[in-house]
Amino acid sequence: MNLNDLANLGQIIGALAVVISLFYVAHSIRQNTNAVRSATAQAVQEHFASRYHLLAADFELSQLAVSGLRDYSSLSEPEKARFIAIFMAFLSYSQNSFLKWREGLLEPPPWMGWELLIMNLVAAPGGREFWRERGYLFGEEFRRHVENDLMKREPHPDAKPMGAFSIGREG
Repeated sequence: MNLNDLANLGQIIGALAVVISLFYVAHSIRQNTNAVRSATAQAVQEHFASRYHLLAADFELSQLAVSGLRDYSSLSEPEKARFIAIFMAFLSYSQNSFLKWREGLLEPPPWMGWELLIMNLVAAPGGREFWRERGYLFGEEFRRHVENDLMKREPHPDAKPMGAFSIGREG
């Protein structure tokens, strides 16, 4: 084997090494993407769960949430301030989840469940009134999704915001 043959062999080995390293990088990126998606789903779940834990731990706050979703305009000023705080927190989590879903960081199945929950709350009479008053505070893409999709959908026949009252059409 002469020097030229050795150089050609070296190039072939180098090319194979590059191809193998590209496969390794692609595999690593796929694993990283899956880890990011998993962490995103976990964070979204924890944010929504924390809201429910807050409401479950405070009977008065739970009553206020149901009253506000039923008839937002009937709330006193202090009640309205408190309702705004909890509903804004929920919708902020919702907007963040929506953006993560749009970016491909949240898989469709968990998003679809949260989307139905969002729809139930903004479709409630008080939720609609709240959105008319405060929807401008959210990003344009999320606002369009809520107003042009979620608020126009027919609620599931069993839809009950906070499990309290029906907004679905009985079939």
